[in-house]
Amino acid sequence: MILIYSTKITPRISFISKFLFSEILKIPCRITSGMDDFKVYNGPKLNYSNQKSEGLFIKPASLLFETGISSFIPEVGLFQCMPVLFPVSDKLSLPFDIFAASFYMITRYEEYLPQPMDIHRRVLPSESIAYKSGFLNKPVVDQWAMWLRKIVEENYPEFHFPHREYHFIPTVDVDIAYAYRHRGFLRTMGAASKSVIKGNWRDSIHRFQTLLLHQPDPYDTFELFRSWFTEFNLTPKYFFLVGKYGRYDKNIAPTQPAMRDLMVKTRNKYEVGVHPSYKSNTNQEVLHSEINKLKQILNEDVKISRQHFLKLQFPETYQQLIANGIKEDYSMGYASLPGFRAGTCTPFPFYDLTSENETSLRIFPFQVMDGTLNQYMKLSPDEALVECKKLIDEVKKVNGTFISLWHNESLSEMREWKQWRTVYYKLLEAGI
Repeated sequence: MILIYSTKITPRISFISKFLFSEILKIPCRITSGMDDFKVYNGPKLNYSNQKSEGLFIKPASLLFETGISSFIPEVGLFQCMPVLFPVSDKLSLPFDIFAASFYMITRYEEYLPQPMDIHRRVLPSESIAYKSGFLNKPVVDQWAMWLRKIVEENYPEFHFPHREYHFIPTVDVDIAYAYRHRGFLRTMGAASKSVIKGNWRDSIHRFQTLLLHQPDPYDTFELFRSWFTEFNLTPKYFFLVGKYGRYDKNIAPTQPAMRDLMVKTRNKYEVGVHPSYKSNTNQEVLHSEINKLKQILNEDVKISRQHFLKLQFPETYQQLIANGIKEDYSMGYASLPGFRAGTCTPFPFYDLTSENETSLRIFPFQVMDGTLNQYMKLSPDEALVECKKLIDEVKKVNGTFISLWHNESLSEMREWKQWRTVYYKLLEAGI
């Protein structure tokens, strides 16, 4: 066990200490505000105060002793050629406040503040401190924790940290389960008419072949996913969009028997969660309705979620998920750039800065999405694979959790997704 001394024990200090030591470094920690207690302890100990004493010394910034949200930008420094937040000038083993820096990153402190957004009201990665300081592609919080582990081991050579295991969780979002089948007469005729008017003869041919010649629907790649997950012994998580049809919500209606069968069949083998619709992000009643709808189809409670379009506002989105019984969310990532939005590849509890408490919701940050690589960054399949492998390597360096986000249509080999099946297969191969 690590003993931490602080002149004041705050919810913020308790939360981030537990995350760094228990979640990343896999050892328990205890915090004391009693100097006598700290001095008599014989094991590894860390002094987090301005009062110099025995044990490792980390000079604190003020962040963890505050409440509420202040409009400020942390100073960025360098240590061992890597960016750090809240640097201190003292010559210390760890010359920055690792607790404040990690807290700032994983709580997404900066996203509570007003900032520019895209047309879907999503924060821009280019506005983040990680992007501006050049570390969006690094799990800096995990790497900072590894530095902390090293200095503890150097100063307490008899103390040993347990090994942390690397994990890979592939996830699949089902925004549109089928390209042509099971859409109903009106939607089918409307889509067919649009294809003809626009002169999209290839799409018209695919629709004809699928509906009249009974060829496989190109978006029906679920068996291919299953076979690859079996081959690599992976346990994926699926997220189904069950919201009402709209401009940004275009999945097959859950009332369609084929759609219900697909969800139940998937649930029988893997964990299935809700993909809250675009509309639900600002309407708790819609969110509640969609979760209940999926619950009825699956005949079990729905515990996991990922926001459609990755629409995520702090703290409202997470507060609504908690109110509806969601235990895990997989929305923590950017749509337009890959990387580490929260600076970590370790799942963590959501800390609500508006109420200053650790909540029951657990956040699973993902690192890469198919649409990011293809549609936003315009990468070729070969370039995309290189980007994926870089991210996997970064996660493996710290034995974290690599999470990918893919869609069933990405394996269709249709339109912009030609040659992308190979990308995903090789990603799975590299990720294990």
